[in-house]
Amino acid sequence: MTATSIILAAGRSMRLRPLTDNQPKCLLDMGPKKILDWQLDALKSVGVFDVRMVVGYQKERIVDHIRTHHSDMRVTYIENPDFETTNTLFSLAKALQDFEGDFYYMNADVVFEQSILQRLSTYNGGGFLAIDRKQCREEEVKVQVQENQITAIGKHLDPATSYGEFIGVANFTGDFAKRFRQTVLAEAVTPNEMKFFEHALDVMVDKHDMFAVDITGLPCVEVDFPEDYEYAIQEVLRAFVQVDKG
Repeated sequence: MTATSIILAAGRSMRLRPLTDNQPKCLLDMGPKKILDWQLDALKSVGVFDVRMVVGYQKERIVDHIRTHHSDMRVTYIENPDFETTNTLFSLAKALQDFEGDFYYMNADVVFEQSILQRLSTYNGGGFLAIDRKQCREEEVKVQVQENQITAIGKHLDPATSYGEFIGVANFTGDFAKRFRQTVLAEAVTPNEMKFFEHALDVMVDKHDMFAVDITGLPCVEVDFPEDYEYAIQEVLRAFVQVDKG
């Protein structure tokens, strides 16, 4: 069973200003908790208490929050001091520099019901990405799929031919996790500073064991813009309650 998670929380989130002027996005209020609290509680629900957290902007606030509210978690903090001039590919490379093994991956700005992680936890021996099947927008990370195997991933894909959106939560295991780590470290070089981590998945030559896990209908949203934040509060949190009751 996957026992470690990597969470990327280094960015400044300029598109959410002024909400993020004085705090990192993952510490925005989301109902009775912060966004990060929902993620850490989801990890606990699948027995994961080890976290490698990549921090940068307002890192002290994240450290203080976890120390105060999640003292049962064993957290290794990895700083990306270049968070304003690099993207998630470089942040993930820092997390993987001295780590080899299976891991859950999360962008720190995804609000999701813990049953999504529980579904991912049932898979082993490959890369398993949570995919919301829908008509995608240009901004979203899209995937193309053949017989449940992901053949391409990235924002650059044509929405008309895409299977759905990768929500930023995944489970990387076995030989796939090793090959993916090698690709991330190889690709985190100039001129790829502003590439998203999905770039490494897309350029992998061998994708035979990278699969789409359909989480359509389970509440989730990646909070990039103010309208995403409002949607998360008005719709996703309400759906959390409905799932729990169901």
